[in-house]
Amino acid sequence: MPMLPLRSVGDKGIYIMASNIDILLDKSSGLINGGSAPYGSLPAFTRNDVYPFRLRVLERNESGAYTDAVLSSPSFSLGIGDIDAMPTDGQFKLTTTTGTSTAISYNATTAQILSAISAIAGNVTVTTYGSSGSAWIITAATANTALSFGGLAFTLFPSSSIQVNTRQVPTASVFAQQIVSLNRSPAVFADSFVAVSGDGIALTKIQDGDATNNETYELSIGNDVYGGSYSLAYGGYSVALAYNQTADSATSILSAITGISPGNISCISNSKRGLIISFVNQLGLQNVSTALTLDSSGTQVYNYFTATVTMSTSAIEELFNEAGTDVITPTLEIEMTESGKTKTLLQVDTSISKDLILSGTQVPADLALFYTKAQVDAGFIADSATNVNAANRALKSSSGVTAVNYGGRTLVNSAGSNVVSFSTGLAFSGVMGFYGATVTAQPSGTNIVSGLTNLGLLSYTQPTAVNVVSGLINTGLIASGVSYGVLPQSPRTVTTLTSVTFGTLAGSDQHYRDVVVTGAAVNDIVLIGLPSAVSSGIVIQGVVYQANTVCLSAIHTDTGSVDLNTATYRITVIGY
Repeated sequence: MPMLPLRSVGDKGIYIMASNIDILLDKSSGLINGGSAPYGSLPAFTRNDVYPFRLRVLERNESGAYTDAVLSSPSFSLGIGDIDAMPTDGQFKLTTTTGTSTAISYNATTAQILSAISAIAGNVTVTTYGSSGSAWIITAATANTALSFGGLAFTLFPSSSIQVNTRQVPTASVFAQQIVSLNRSPAVFADSFVAVSGDGIALTKIQDGDATNNETYELSIGNDVYGGSYSLAYGGYSVALAYNQTADSATSILSAITGISPGNISCISNSKRGLIISFVNQLGLQNVSTALTLDSSGTQVYNYFTATVTMSTSAIEELFNEAGTDVITPTLEIEMTESGKTKTLLQVDTSISKDLILSGTQVPADLALFYTKAQVDAGFIADSATNVNAANRALKSSSGVTAVNYGGRTLVNSAGSNVVSFSTGLAFSGVMGFYGATVTAQPSGTNIVSGLTNLGLLSYTQPTAVNVVSGLINTGLIASGVSYGVLPQSPRTVTTLTSVTFGTLAGSDQHYRDVVVTGAAVNDIVLIGLPSAVSSGIVIQGVVYQANTVCLSAIHTDTGSVDLNTATYRITVIGY
């Protein structure tokens, strides 16, 4: 199998390689010597560098030679990091079908995990698993009881995943068990590999013919071309050439094309595995209007799966910090998933070195250690005629008028007059407005109310009232149109005048009359205001026996008959 070209330097085994990181993989047995690993070892990488990785998956044919493997929609993942590494900080959470646990530290004790999952897990036990310090076994408390834990990485650092595996499936005599383990994610990860063809064959005109130059083309054959043939066409005629055709044989084949003829074309080898093709003699020193064209469909080119991998992640920095060295040796792993099955194609140690020139400005710019007078003046606009007058200690408006004289401790109006002075206390001059009121002099007043009123801070008129409630309503301190109680803890007092006729009451008789009193409620106090004259032996009382209704009763305590004719009664209800 042809390999990518490498050039050795001296006897020290140093190799200058292509810019691509080409990894050749046997579908069954892993890394193949060649590409960027000519002796079975990958090159060293450098922190912060970007590498185009190209994977070529091969398999042996019946003759034992390697050919491109036949794959069905494969996908690839590449990771670089430490195997079985654990997070070094942060928290995670466990989940079940009933909820999510509280946060659990990456190095939690079994008691802390049990406490965190107690609300979602029922009766379980927790024990450590292995010696990593970040793996635990959760066991059901009763046989034949399933466990269904999942995990959330939450704040684990560096980026990590939680693996939950079933250790024991519950049966009538077996207690279910699940293993929970924390695993650090790869420091470098790529899974966006796409299928591409390698470097093929290209034909480029590098010189137009004229009176002093021959029309010339360059044919480049990429390093990934390993077999087959290509065709060159001229004036409707084409000829086939092997991918590794020599210059002399190519000259002979092209000379046979009608329209060119022998001796009118010359081919020499170039540094790109191809040819320099020039029109000479009868076709030389002129512009050749008929173009030479290429058809490369018959060539065989290596197929790759490619992705860009960046050695610049916070996890890489974490590996350097943990190692305390300038070179780290993590593991590089490549997985392939095909037809739902995952297979590790490569797992090999590699090395990453620190870089000297970091990203960003290489040479820091000079930094001033002090401000010059010009910078200070520009920043504070000192002695400006329209902003800050430092000499006279004044702040000016945009029109240049002094607004604040901090030297004289005064505020100045637009006319230039002092309106507020702070020099000996607080003094106001001129006209001042307070919420729409205009004050031109010190207010006159015999008390605070009249003083505030004169300042325009209070609109006040002495109320006329017959009691405290109506007085407060008239001053606007409480709402009008609402019933207020007249006794402590009483929320309302309602009253009405009504005309009632009890009729003729015999001795020891009692008559009842209902009166509507809106707002009255059962258990309220009822007071009865009687008319000017009530017959001797008559007792009048009232009770709220249902909402908004007062029942008046007239009781005759003597003998004989008494006529209680129509009269007006005052009914007052005090609510609680």
